[in-house]
Parts: sequence; structure tokens; C-alpha cells
Amino acid sequence: MGPLPARVLVDLPNWLGDFVHSLPALAALRAANRGGETAALLPAAHAPLASLLGVNVITRPTGVGFSWARRRLRHRFDVALTARHSTRAKLLLAGAGAPVRLASRGRGAAALGLTTFEVVRARHQRHDLDLALARLGLPGAAAAPFRLPLPDHLRRQGLRQRALLGDMPGMVALLPATRGVDAKRYPIDRFVAVAQALDAEGVALVVVVGPGEEHVAAPLVANARARVAPTAWALDEIAALLAACDAAVGNDSGLTHLAAAVGCPTVALFGPTAPARTAPVGGALVLRAPGSGAAVRDGFAGLGPAAVLGAVRAVLAPRAADGTGGCAEGRATV
Repeated sequence: MGPLPARVLVDLPNWLGDFVHSLPALAALRAANRGGETAALLPAAHAPLASLLGVNVITRPTGVGFSWARRRLRHRFDVALTARHSTRAKLLLAGAGAPVRLASRGRGAAALGLTTFEVVRARHQRHDLDLALARLGLPGAAAAPFRLPLPDHLRRQGLRQRALLGDMPGMVALLPATRGVDAKRYPIDRFVAVAQALDAEGVALVVVVGPGEEHVAAPLVANARARVAPTAWALDEIAALLAACDAAVGNDSGLTHLAAAVGCPTVALFGPTAPARTAPVGGALVLRAPGSGAAVRDGFAGLGPAAVLGAVRAVLAPRAADGTGGCAEGRATV
């Protein structure tokens, strides 16, 4: 296949967590494609985050496939690859009409004339595009913790948001929701117990949930004096707030992955899902109950509030000691 630089389109996932897992590969591809064009095709909500990597952004309407791609994308790119594995994503890639079209095996990819690559699901999800990158002559995604770069104006905005939401020396972001998979949620009564203990220690608490998930935040507001970040904020604004927090604790969810990616010390709570596959690419202190997993009815059995509270205290301590509270890369000026 032709070498880079080239006009490259990367079709990115719908779910926020999957999207964050794909960012190390996107960043590596953009770095290798200097002098070319790297564009991300993605849901509108994710566009502010992808823009932080310096790629061009093309918004992908919900449910579009071959016909839309043929009208909007045909002959615009030399290389197109998708990080999604659905048949619809592969139809879209076929419609894009790029000379080089890379998709994971199965779901009709070969019948559509796409060049396929294997996804090794025994490896972490950040490596799902490694064999696609290899077909372009590039190494796979690095195993080092990934950092989503935030410009200074966003860091300052995050500190202002933090000041509005809590005036205590420490602030912890609580991330209790999961989009679509309730079994991944740490039980809310245990989440409340953790929040109450932190509140008693003088820690400010902010709950971050997505639109339509406000009901998940309600018990934390009612029982632990937590405040809720506006769900109308764009994801880059949420990223800025998370970067300004001293710690975050959440489920295996998109917001937890985002918190880790922007450098917030993060405690990630895993129940039925496997950290070996989906631990935060930004690095996190992962807690998993003994014997948990997909076959276990209560994946969080045995993971009590005391263990979670201890983990949050552990990630808070270095921030307090080195004076970097409130900014992942050192305290910014408001």
C-alpha cells in the first residue's frame, strides 16, 4: 500500500468509552501522516474531543451507511479505515470509495471488497487497530498511558467550573452512570457510602453524568451534598472539569475513560467487564472484586465501600503532596 502522507479518513466509534480507546491509534496515525490530511468521522458529540488532537472532523449522522458515504465522502480520501465492526460501518466504508479501505474481518467486509485486518480481542481494546496500522507501515498503539491534550484556555475554564461547583480544597468527580449496560454500575448505595465518607472529610463532590442520566445522580445529591455538572456541557468542557478535579471514581464507562485520559487520578470500578480488555487508556487504579466477571450475577460482590474509599484516598494523596491539585499537568492560573 502507498506510504503516507495521504488523505486519511478514520471512522470512529459511537460509544464514548470505545471512542476514547481508539484515540491512541488516531493520535499515532496523525503523527505519522504529517504533510497529509487526517480526518475523523464521528458522532457530533465527540467532535470537540477529536479536535483536540488536531485532526479534521466530519460529523457522522446517526444510522448512515453506503448511500450517505457515496454522496458525501466518495473520492475525498486515499485511505479510509473504520474502528467500528458493524455491517453498517463497513457499508459506509465501501461507499467512501477510497483506493485503500481497511475494516475488521467479518460482517461482510470481504464481500464488499474491503481490505481486512484481524482484531485480537485477547488484547486491550487500544490495540484493535494495530493490524490496520501495520498495513500502512506503522507500529501499533503505544502501551504507555495516553493523554488527551487540553489547551490552556480549556484548563482555565475547568478551574473556573471547579470553583463554581465547590469551594473546598479537594474535589472528587463521581461517575456513577453507564450508558446502556446497567450491570456495569457500581451499586448506588455503595457509591453513596463512599461519597458520604468523602463529604465528612471535607472533600467537595461533583457528579458527572450524561444527558438523561440525572436520576442516577439524584441519590448522591440527596445523601452526600454532591453537586451535579450540567449535562448540557460539551464533552471538551466536561474534560476540562475532570482535568481540574483532584480525583475521579467511576464505573467502566465513557466518562471514567475520559477522566483518566485527561490526567485526572482515577479509580475505575470493574464488575462484569475485563480490565485486561477495557481498562482506561489514560491509566487508572483499577478495582475488581475477587471472582468478578461476565458469568457472575453480581460482578461487584465483595467490592465494598471501604475498599473504594481507600483507593480514592490513595490517588488523592499524591496530588495533595505535590501541590498539583486542580490541574492534571500542574495548576493553571484562572
